[in-house]
Order: sequence, then C-alpha cells, then structure tokens
Amino acid sequence: MAPLEQVEKCARLLSRKSTDDEKFAGLLLLPRVIDAQDTDAWTLIFDAMDIRFIERLMRTGIKQADEQRTGDQALLNIAVSVIDVLASHASIATNTRMLDRIPTLCTVAAMEIDKVSADAISVLCKLLAHDAAIDRVLHDSSILVQVVDAASKCSDPRAIAQFLDYALNRGSHYIHTHHDTAVARGWAAVVASTAEAFDKSHTVLKFELIAALANALEPITVDDAHYIDEQSSCISLIQSVSSGCIFVLKQKTEATQYTDQALVLYSHLTRLWPHHVFVGLVHNATHAVHQKEAELALRLACVEGQSAIDSMMIAPPDSQADRMRIRRGWKLSVCAEIAAAWLEWVTRWLDDQPESTNIDEASIYNMMNEVQKLASSVVNFMLDWKERTSERLMLENGADLIVSSVRFLALWLATDPKMHQAAMPILSMCTLWIVHSPEHGATIAEYVRPCISFALETCGISEAQYAADLMTRELHHDRSQAEEFASPWVGTIEFDDLARAVYSIPSDEDMLRDRK
Repeated sequence: MAPLEQVEKCARLLSRKSTDDEKFAGLLLLPRVIDAQDTDAWTLIFDAMDIRFIERLMRTGIKQADEQRTGDQALLNIAVSVIDVLASHASIATNTRMLDRIPTLCTVAAMEIDKVSADAISVLCKLLAHDAAIDRVLHDSSILVQVVDAASKCSDPRAIAQFLDYALNRGSHYIHTHHDTAVARGWAAVVASTAEAFDKSHTVLKFELIAALANALEPITVDDAHYIDEQSSCISLIQSVSSGCIFVLKQKTEATQYTDQALVLYSHLTRLWPHHVFVGLVHNATHAVHQKEAELALRLACVEGQSAIDSMMIAPPDSQADRMRIRRGWKLSVCAEIAAAWLEWVTRWLDDQPESTNIDEASIYNMMNEVQKLASSVVNFMLDWKERTSERLMLENGADLIVSSVRFLALWLATDPKMHQAAMPILSMCTLWIVHSPEHGATIAEYVRPCISFALETCGISEAQYAADLMTRELHHDRSQAEEFASPWVGTIEFDDLARAVYSIPSDEDMLRDRK
C-alpha cells in the first residue's frame, strides 16, 4: 500500500468538504501516489471522496463535447480514467455509488470521442461483469435502450455494438438464474429495442447487431423464454428479428458473409418461441406479411441446408478432407434445427386443434414438401458419409452435425413412413452411436424412440408387448393390423437391434459376454 500519509492527503483533497479546485488537484495527484492495483488504498479513497464531483466533471465534459465535437477533452479523460481504476476493484465496482455512474458512462461511450468513448466502454464492461450492475441496468432498461438509440446515430457503430453484445449476453446469463418480473421485462425491453434497430437499420449497424442478438439468445433456455414471454410479450421482438434475418438471408451482395449468422439467430427464435414464429404458417387469420416472412425463412433454411450438404458431398474420402468438409458444411446443423423445430411444433399444434380450426392446409403442405426435400438430402448425405468413413469417425469428426441431423430425421420419420425404406441403413448407425457413445448415445436414443413407436403403430403392434417380446426373445412381428403405409422397418434385424439399444435391453452378444 502507498504511504498512508499520502493516501490520506488525497482523501482529504477529494472529500465532500473540499473545494472543486482541491478535488481536481486530488484527482491529478491520485495516479502519482497510488498504484492502480492497490485495492486497500483505492477503497480508502473511494469511501472518502465526493463521487458526485466526478459525475459533474463527466457531465461538463459531455456538454463541452456536444458544443465542440473536437478539441480538448481533458475533463472527460480525467474523470473516466479515475472511474476506470475504481471499477477494477470488485468491492468498489459493486457499490451503489459506482453503479449510479453507469447512465453517464453510457452517454460518453456513445459519443464517438477518440479514446474517451473506448475507455468508457472498457469501464462499463468491468462494471457489467458483476451481477449488481446487470441487475441495475435490467431494472432500469432505459439505460441500455438509450445506448441502442445512440448506436443508430453513430457514424461507426462497431465499438458500441460490441459493448451491446457483451451487455446483452451478460443480461441473458443473469436472467437464467434470476427469474424476476422486473428483470424479465427489462431484458425484453432492451432486446426488443436492439431487434428493432437490427430490423430497421440499413447501415453497418444491422450486420454488427446480428452477432449481438444471437449471443443474447444463446444462453436463454426454453423455460427462460416462456417466463420472459409471460412477463412481457416477445412478439414484437420476434417479428423484428425475423424480418431482419430474412433481409440478410435474401442478400446476394456484400451481405452474403452474414447469412450464416442470420441463420444461427433465426434458429434461436425457433428454439425459444416456436409458436410465435410458426403460427403464421398454419393459421389463415394471421397477418399476411408475417405469414410470408415465416414461409420464406423456412424455405431459405431448407435451401441453405441442402447447399451445405452439396458443399460437403464433393470432398474425397480421406480423414483430413472429412474434417474439412464438416467444417465447410457446419450450417447444416443450424438448418436441421430450424426444420426440426417446425416439425416438432406443427405436429403438436395439429394434434391440439379442434376440427373447426381455420387451418391453412396449403401452406402446411408446401412447407412439408420443402422439409421433405431436406430430409431426403440428409438421408443421402449420411449414407454417402458412411461409405467414405465409419460410424465412429462420423461421430468423432462431426458430433454436432450428427446429433442435429438425427433429431431432424427422427422427427420426420416419426410422422411419415414413406422414407423408412431409404433410411433403413441409418438404423444400424444410430444403434452403434447409442451403444458406443457415452456422450451422445442417450440423446440419440431419446430422439429416435418416437420413430420406433410410430413404426410399430403403423403395423398395429403394441409397443409394450413388443418391448416385452424383445426381453424374452419371443418376437412374432404380427403385422395383421398393418396400415396401408406400414413401416418396412418392423420385422428387420436392424429395427430390433435399434429397439434393444433404445430400451437398454442387452443383446445376445452382451448376454454371452456377461456369462463368460
């Protein structure tokens, strides 16, 4: 710690009883007397100082900057640099007197003043690293909403967009562990404001905010999303994000590089609020513009998914190329998640509707055709991939791609048996992954179980009886009650092996091994 006498001298100069000139002299003296890492000394200074003097310095500096836009920014430089050091110490950063400086710091951050604005952003990030600061800005959402508004007017909004990226992501992590009405409403207000700016902007800000919004939604769980929507409707947020994503996805010029990010962002919408996203596709009463947007987004996702498959199908069958082509086609995972979200939602929605519901059957049929094309492409891709390598290497080199593709295919195959014959080889692949992958086996088993139930149902076979027969090794496969489009899986060795793996029934080989 610095010599106590010098620290106390600075503290006296900065106290509430001192004149403004004395306080200013104390600020200039601080960096010469106290090391920036000396927590004890800075705590003593903070406890004694008149923090409102620094606030006045910032406000005066802001006024001067508004009037001049150029020239000496000494007041802002001094004030922000002192707050920067204070914010580096957790015990000070979480103090209410420091948190009260956030609104003014946000104003400085958005002013595009060389170095000073960048320093203000650095200070804000230090403060928002603490839950107390996040709680403050979510309880008073106007603070960050004003930053969003200011970003829309910036000539170069990249720095402020990066700050919003960090602030929104921190807010999302915070709300995940703090289900509070005020916090939820504040989060919804800030994200909705950011989404509106993303939708309406036709500058570089639009593309900077794609990542910010995606990082804001990524930590949110389905339960979080449901809670937020209950506290403050997310419909306007969803419509703004959807409209902005579609604009980016339709571009064929310099914005093409952002289409992948737009797909990721849209996939978060379908994961968190599928009803708000998709209801426009199935209900004739929905606004026509929103219906067209939802149709176009799903079509584009299916097209992009098939494009990703095409980019992966051209690689030669060696391990290095296999890893490279998986990286090249990574967005198939995202497109498969979007299509899976649609299938899962529309299946459940149709089951819940009374016969009198005004359903847009033509739209559903058209969308199902698009999804079927993607599903067929995924089946062919997985079979082609299997020919190039092994099931083990498939999962090792592309686990995310495998898991998302299985989920998508399972949802499709659990509703339509017409593709069962083509997908027959995938049964043994899933069996191997379930049995031999401790990390992903349980997830894949959960995804494919509805396919087993559906296949048995098309043949009029009780799943409970089938499972009991598997256990006792007395399978009969009575297909006497089979429907017109009965699944060809039932009665095959591949299907029985998959069912054993899903039901956790030991195979004959496992039983022989245990006996030995």
